[in-house]
Amino acid sequence: MSLRITKSEDCLIFYALTPEITKLKQVYSQIGEFMTNKQAKDPSDRFNLITFETDGPYYLEDFTFDSEHILKTLKSMSTNFSYANIAGGIFIAITFIIEVYKKISEKTFRMLILIDDGAYKIPDQYLPALEELIKKVKDIPFFIDIIYIGEQAHEESNKLMKLVNLCKGEFFEIKNTKELKPFLVELAEKKYIKEPAFVKQQIRMIFKDNQPFYVNLADDPIPIIEESTCSICFQKDNEGIVRCPSCDTIAHKVCWAQWAKSSTIGIKHVFRCHNCFNILKLDEVFIRDVHSGKIATIAESNKLKKKNIIEYLREIESKSKPQVVHTDDPFAADVRAMLETKKTEPKEESGKKKKKKRKATINICPNCSKIMMGSKKKCPSCGFVLF
Repeated sequence: MSLRITKSEDCLIFYALTPEITKLKQVYSQIGEFMTNKQAKDPSDRFNLITFETDGPYYLEDFTFDSEHILKTLKSMSTNFSYANIAGGIFIAITFIIEVYKKISEKTFRMLILIDDGAYKIPDQYLPALEELIKKVKDIPFFIDIIYIGEQAHEESNKLMKLVNLCKGEFFEIKNTKELKPFLVELAEKKYIKEPAFVKQQIRMIFKDNQPFYVNLADDPIPIIEESTCSICFQKDNEGIVRCPSCDTIAHKVCWAQWAKSSTIGIKHVFRCHNCFNILKLDEVFIRDVHSGKIATIAESNKLKKKNIIEYLREIESKSKPQVVHTDDPFAADVRAMLETKKTEPKEESGKKKKKKRKATINICPNCSKIMMGSKKKCPSCGFVLF
């Protein structure tokens, strides 16, 4: 029997509308209403946006509760809007969402793409790589919804629907911006998460094929030699003491193994730090032995109360609003090459076979979880040697 639940949502709006075709003023208020409707249902929902400008993609460095901040940012960037690269935008969004997921829990992540005829199409060779990436992150859970304004080519619609269907999102095609409002009202509703793999304790389990990806996202607690006070049992000693590499919170390994029961992400030995929500991991056998009683524990895990994630996020945002950051488009060179080829290549003779294009690949560094396009000998982020 499956359960249907909803969670607080972080929604990234990919504004892929072309200024020559769709003016911001035609959709501005409706985007605002979409965010207002979402927060009327759940004030803990947050937002972010991606846009493409003349020098590439931009987004906010973090999600925000402040929908007005999103609208003001969107308006301030509108003078430099350029043609959006859909493949690059999806890749950047997922990479960013993975980084956020590493730090916070109890969220559903969503991507809403508003697109028209001016956006760059997804090159055939990149579709399989995007599909594989979505398959890995859909368990977070992650959804893509798309509203296409205009008359989409059948082939491109099929590509977009493939990506949407992989994560059980929704795809709508409308003729013009006047038809936009009811679809945004519909998409403001919560996403229901079906959990056929729930165990009796209602702990969400990640499918086995995708578990290595999530294990690689987790950090190993760092051993401490000197005598320290455990933040879980509050005993002071130097036996099996480790610290979280993200926030430096100190705890016994066995105490964290107990805590893992109530904060697992869906893999028994991968869990959240009780102080900063960063994803941590311990040895799988060690966790199993602690839970089974083979390894003696120091304190009962129920002595520590769970921190409220929403209060924690509001506290962080109260210090400063997220700023706009610029990043590189991983597919920019390929899209430019594709456009130049289309301009210069002669019409193909009938019956002549098309030259096969090499499929793009996406690799994930096992050391730092950096997502990379193509084959590389070293991770560009941490320098880890890739085989």
